Amino acid sequence: MPHHPENDTDAAQLAALGHKAELNRNFSPIAMLGLAFAILNSWTALSASLSLALPSGGPTSVLWGLITAGVCNLSLAVSLAEFLSAYPTAGGQYHWVAVISWKKWVPLLSWITGWINVSGWIALVASGGLLGSQLIVGVISLMNPSYVTQRWHQFLIYIAYNLVAFLVNTFMTGALPLITRAAFIWSLVGFAVISITVLACASPDYTSAEIVFTEFLNDTNWPDGIAWLLGLLQAGLGLTGFDAVAHMIEEIPNPAVEGPKIMIACVGIGIFTGFIFLMVLLFVSGPFYGSDGIITSTAGPLLQTFYNATGSKAGAICLLIFPLVCLLFATTSIMTTSSRMTYAFARDGGLPFSRFFAKVHPRLELPLNALYGTVVLVVIFGCIFLGSSRQVTEKTFRSFS
Repeated sequence: MPHHPENDTDAAQLAALGHKAELNRNFSPIAMLGLAFAILNSWTALSASLSLALPSGGPTSVLWGLITAGVCNLSLAVSLAEFLSAYPTAGGQYHWVAVISWKKWVPLLSWITGWINVSGWIALVASGGLLGSQLIVGVISLMNPSYVTQRWHQFLIYIAYNLVAFLVNTFMTGALPLITRAAFIWSLVGFAVISITVLACASPDYTSAEIVFTEFLNDTNWPDGIAWLLGLLQAGLGLTGFDAVAHMIEEIPNPAVEGPKIMIACVGIGIFTGFIFLMVLLFVSGPFYGSDGIITSTAGPLLQTFYNATGSKAGAICLLIFPLVCLLFATTSIMTTSSRMTYAFARDGGLPFSRFFAKVHPRLELPLNALYGTVVLVVIFGCIFLGSSRQVTEKTFRSFS
């Protein structure tokens, strides 16, 4: 492996923060941007979770809720990017809390922050496979209207998504930068292809601009204001995970400069693509209720929208391939980040059996034990989904996300 002098500087900077450089810095800025955007997966996550927002505020919650959440998340990204530029360590938030807290509170506050972060990232891994399973079950429902979804069907698809992500993270770790670049390209191409196709196929029968930009719906039992705020869950999901850059920062050269720029850029791209894509979907969605309604459809709002726009089941399923693959890229990237977060927290002694989870495999050059721990917990989440009511488990996964 060629020697890069800049890596010596990066290692010295990490040593000044109290840690030894154990991971290879083989991610380029564009590869890291690809990983971060694959995790946000904004246009895919927002469209796949339309059923969260449409009954809780309608199109106004979908579009203007994204702008609201986007401004808030962009503000957070700018703040965290400032910390990242000064303290580029995979620990991220729990390390920064230690820097700014009162000395007597540092151990407790850092420990709490670290546990919240580790738990959140593991739950986020689970959400990728769950969304993928929902889309695939929707395909079956579209092709066979009499099909009744069983939890174990979704569970098997969920396990398949996470198994692929685990194998890629274990045996293709050297190819991860190439994979994340491919994920970035695939996502942008899918965004463009789907947008152009559904607009062309639905023309000229578009939903009116008045409905798209001003329609308010409330099918919850909450007051209108609370219902609209509940719709923000969708926007929050589509812009979650930009701190992945911090937890992967020890694998990119010149981290103090490149990391903050990537963190802010991925949120900006997510807001831009997400708003345009949601606007396109609302213009071509067709009715919200009824036999072809995107809210009531057993095929799911995204696939039903594709079908309403194209008038073809085959065409709708072909378009769905883009978000399905995006979710596979997302699950892989989230699992990568989750294992690095677990490794970093264990390295600082924050977890039970910290020495075990902080080990880096000498041949694979990755925190394999941390990866194992992530996968085991993700499977446990899946078992909870399998054994509990669908409504309870879906709400649980989404609240974690």
